[in-house]
Amino acid sequence: TALGANLLRLKPCIEVNNLRGGAMNVGKKYRGNLEKVLPQYTRDKLADRADLVLDRVFITHSGISEKYIDLVRNTIQEVADFREICVTRASCTISCHCGPNTLGVLFLTK
Repeated sequence: TALGANLLRLKPCIEVNNLRGGAMNVGKKYRGNLEKVLPQYTRDKLADRADLVLDRVFITHSGISEKYIDLVRNTIQEVADFREICVTRASCTISCHCGPNTLGVLFLTK
């Protein structure tokens, strides 16, 4: 599965829904390089949401280039006016299961 996804340059999105007890589902599957995929993923998660709590947003990653973190940070600033943008490292469990270049945007909703 991983080989096929790499050949097709697929980047799956795993979504956690706290309204459903923290259920995890596979969301949209993005295709392309990280420079194209990461801004689109960020916009998809944040744009047109009236229920965002704008105190802070987290960019959590398992080890990714600083240029990609900056790309996501800039996209967040374009889409929503969060007071604070925090960059954190993912836990060893996430890093081990998802691998390098994993990145997530975490935020609260009302």
